[in-house]
Amino acid sequence: MSGDMFQDLQQFQEYMNKMQELMSEVREQMPQSAEGEDAQGAVKVRLMAGGIPDSIKVASDWQRRQPPESLGAAVVEAYGSALSEWMERWSGGLAQSNWEARAEEIEGSLDRPAPAGAASAHPEAFERDVRHVVPRPIEEVAEDVLTAFDVVERQGPEAYAQPEVSGDSAARRVVITLGPQGVTSCVVEPEWAARQSVVRLNQAFAEALADVRAKLNSAETSGPDAVADLNLGGLLDEAMAILKNPRHFM
Repeated sequence: MSGDMFQDLQQFQEYMNKMQELMSEVREQMPQSAEGEDAQGAVKVRLMAGGIPDSIKVASDWQRRQPPESLGAAVVEAYGSALSEWMERWSGGLAQSNWEARAEEIEGSLDRPAPAGAASAHPEAFERDVRHVVPRPIEEVAEDVLTAFDVVERQGPEAYAQPEVSGDSAARRVVITLGPQGVTSCVVEPEWAARQSVVRLNQAFAEALADVRAKLNSAETSGPDAVADLNLGGLLDEAMAILKNPRHFM
């Protein structure tokens, strides 16, 4: 492993740190809640942080506003209205943070060569205690570094997309499907819904939402796991240990 390889790894880790910091700031701009309803006012949906449905409530006179067979579609429409409000508020916050320009600057940092001598200078922020690190052979470390570069390069937005999950109420009277674009469908058994009180209907929606959120929490996306599996800190420690001990090059 050469000084250039260490320099590339150091630059790569700095890039990842900056991207994680930017993503944290972007998440902080997310609205904590938003509400919307269908055009007839039969259903109201409240969103929590992240645009995930927090509650679904039907109006006391919902059957005057929507027929039972249209209740599921009204839920999807109300969700879309709430999401539009949520996105509008989030977009306003992001516009003030200038995040796009900052993201482009961070992305461009990987394409720019590090200043001459940076690898030998070792900025204080990247000085690490590697006295007890026993590195693997140089070839293995170098191979893992190249693999790390390749993994991140191949990580597209789809790797971080929310998986599609469905949640249902008792006896599957209500089934809600949540995908990358939000609530994609809501199926409500019309004959059953027509006989229920507002309290029981709202309870069924709450059961389905609780189920879908539980499944969403347990679902995994490939992007974060792939990056975490790279163990960038460990690779940097091994690279530092190799560079600080010339006998590794013999």
